[in-house]
Amino acid sequence: MPQRYFFNLVGPARAIEDPTGVEADTADQAETEARAVIAEMRVSGDLPLLGEGWQLEIRDGAGRLVRSIPLG
Repeated sequence: MPQRYFFNLVGPARAIEDPTGVEADTADQAETEARAVIAEMRVSGDLPLLGEGWQLEIRDGAGRLVRSIPLG
């Protein structure tokens, strides 16, 4: 059964939370989607170089951290 996962950008001094999220069957599937979105945003220029310490956190609907992807 799919559940909702949220992709939050978290840095040393602030966080940008994803209020919408995506539905995925597993945390692995959510991570695959997150990595594809990161790649697309980098190519289009919508994801600037964030510097050291930034990561994309994948959280489940209960707010539990299920994956963390370094971006810096």
